[in-house]
Amino acid sequence: MQTWQFIWMLAAVTGIAAAGLTGSGWALVTGERPTIWLLSTYSVATPLRIAALVIYAPLATIRTGIDYFGENPVLAVIFAAIGLFWSFVQGVFILTTVFAFT
Repeated sequence: MQTWQFIWMLAAVTGIAAAGLTGSGWALVTGERPTIWLLSTYSVATPLRIAALVIYAPLATIRTGIDYFGENPVLAVIFAAIGLFWSFVQGVFILTTVFAFT
């Protein structure tokens, strides 16, 4: 494995880990998994809900792809690829912003 491949995998895994930690933290605090239905009502916590959904979305998309794999493999691969790309971009953002990793 070359260095650039390792860095790309590190970025994707960082994004997936951030999504998992955010989803678990939200479920621990509120008692429910973050879903799009959090935005059905407006409250003071709506900005926190949006932030939790944006950070948790890559993992939810990957999970949706895995769930659909038996029914529609093409759609499942598309969902998984979208989730992996989103987690990669999120991981790059985290690594460059928080850890100053370039």
